[in-house]
Amino acid sequence: MKKQKKNYNNFLAIGLVFFSLMGNSMTKEFFVELDFNQFFNLPYLLIYFFSFNRFDYFSIFSMFVFGLISDSITGIPFGVSSVAFMLIFRIAIYQNSIRLRSMFLAEWFAFAIAILITYILILIIFYVNSRLFDYEIYIYNFLGTVLMYPFIWLILKYFFLKLERISND
Repeated sequence: MKKQKKNYNNFLAIGLVFFSLMGNSMTKEFFVELDFNQFFNLPYLLIYFFSFNRFDYFSIFSMFVFGLISDSITGIPFGVSSVAFMLIFRIAIYQNSIRLRSMFLAEWFAFAIAILITYILILIIFYVNSRLFDYEIYIYNFLGTVLMYPFIWLILKYFFLKLERISND
């Protein structure tokens, strides 16, 4: 009888997204005042990457829960991050189903479109709720997120391919 190998990649992916949501509050609590979300949005990058690459535990429900956690930490109205995460998830799944995997540039362009649509939706929700926001911060954050995607993509692809090789040995 052959022993089945355990694959912890999905748990690690969920943990990375959870840590990216909690990371800013933890660094503010224990270390210096570093706000990485001012320059790029790591949760958006991770959710798109793991959803596009079809990790098992990423679903609409998990995106909703991640959004509620994010909203409670950041103090924005409940549901805004959930809608954003679910939108990124659905766009990534759709883009994967139309086979954008052949070229990285197509995936990167599709990611930029997904993030742009998400930021437009968030700004519309903030405008309807009469919440103050600064367009400049969102523009810089959008550009930083899009420009960081290739680097995060390389790191995660390398890391998870190494993990897969180790677990197959």
